[in-house]
Amino acid sequence: MIELIIYALLATFVFSRLYNSLGRSTNLNLKKLTGTLDLSQSREDIIENIEDYISSNSDKNSIKATYEQVLQKNKDFSISHFMEGSSAAFELIIKCFNQGNLSQLKPFLDKDLYNNFAEKIKHRKAVHESIIVSIISQKILEIKLVRNVVFIAVYFLSEQINFVKNDKGDVISGSTSTINTVEDVWQFKKSVASSNLSWLLTSINYKKADDCKTNSKYN
Repeated sequence: MIELIIYALLATFVFSRLYNSLGRSTNLNLKKLTGTLDLSQSREDIIENIEDYISSNSDKNSIKATYEQVLQKNKDFSISHFMEGSSAAFELIIKCFNQGNLSQLKPFLDKDLYNNFAEKIKHRKAVHESIIVSIISQKILEIKLVRNVVFIAVYFLSEQINFVKNDKGDVISGSTSTINTVEDVWQFKKSVASSNLSWLLTSINYKKADDCKTNSKYN
């Protein structure tokens, strides 16, 4: 009896976390992502500390210097808006990939990554499910500015429920109840001179020159 009570409490905890993570509307997530560089928003009286968002494993001086260059090109750039939007994108893109929803994915992926996703979805024989329970940590690993295009690599540490189902819906790998800790590094890009508010995801297994991390699910 005690075991049943403990199991029920655990199940309630897990599903409450899932609701908080995935229960937001798609429109809200889209709004967060596309609003990360809203030129109509004034940064007057807004003070942002870039160090709050930088990973301890990164070159802080290099990131801060590049961040200042971005601000010189676009004074309305908001790192806090970007981090909020990238978090929403992380959840939304994983969900749409699992569902095979290419129409929802297309606005958020650059051409090469979209084609890669489309091929994976077209030829996959099993369905990979990754349910985001929570994002534990989200930090900037790198910022690059190439002419007017800014590239930002973000490290995500998240709790996920991962499993694989066959075409009959049977779970053939993983577990529908085990919560795993997962590391991902995603790179986003945007032209700081563009009036388009959307960022594009360029890589989901991004590696810095001195970094050997890889993520295999989308390779």
